[in-house]
Parts: sequence; structure tokens; C-alpha cells
Amino acid sequence: MRLSRLVQFAMTLSLLLVVPVGGAVGQTQSVAADVGLSARYAGSRIYFDADPTYSNITVSVSGPDGYHGQVYSERRAPSFRLADFGEVADGLYRFEITAATQVYATDQSSREPAGYNGRAPTAQRPREGVSFTGSFRVENGQVLVFDDADQET
Repeated sequence: MRLSRLVQFAMTLSLLLVVPVGGAVGQTQSVAADVGLSARYAGSRIYFDADPTYSNITVSVSGPDGYHGQVYSERRAPSFRLADFGEVADGLYRFEITAATQVYATDQSSREPAGYNGRAPTAQRPREGVSFTGSFRVENGQVLVFDDADQET
């Protein structure tokens, strides 16, 4: 229960720190989250980093004119190249990265889960997940990164 509240707090805090308000600066700034997930931008590519114990990592990106792309990796955080999923229009894009942790989800019911076959009790329980969301702006096909100092003004 405490871990769940901590994850919710970290996600809310990261959203407040990531949403751009000011002007754009260099292309290599990193956007970090307290949940072990982060994003780095370079040109028209987004590089994601994840805690090495995370698995089943999915990255989804949506943008203007119905743009949507999704990449998945079972063991390590993938990178995302905007042009791989269609025309890259100027505008605001949003991303979400989700992953499974090594922590098993707690089962609130005393009943056995559907499909339980009597093997090890951890074999059928799902793992707890983490997620990180953010946004960035694209101009002339390049990702713009926003400086924290610009957000304070």
C-alpha cells in the first residue's frame, strides 16, 4: 500500500516538473522520474532509460494529426524514432513508458486467482507496474527540450 502511494506521488510530481511552459534549449537534456524511468532527446529520437530490473517495457507516443507509435522490449528500455511511425508534424507530442517491476502485486482477495493450477504461489500473480509520462514539442522535425529555468518565470 505504501509503495503504491509513493509511486502515485512520484508520478504526480514528475508530471508537474515535466510539462513544458517556457522556451526551448539544447537537444540533450534528460527528464528523470523517481520511479526508475527517464527520457533523453536527440534530434528526432527519444532514448528511454529504465531500472535494469524492469521488464516488459512499452513506450507509446502520440501527437498531432493522429500520430501514434508504440515500441516494446522485454528486457531493456527501447529508443523511439519519430519518423518510424509516420509523418512528423510540428506540435506537441506526449509519451508514456510503462514497465513491470520485480515486486509481485498484492492480492486483496483470499480466493485463488482464476487459472491457478496449484503450482508455486508466485507463478500466477502479476507484478507491480510503474509508468512515466511526459511531453515535448517538435519543430522542423526536431525535438525541442525545455529548460527548468524557463519554467520558473
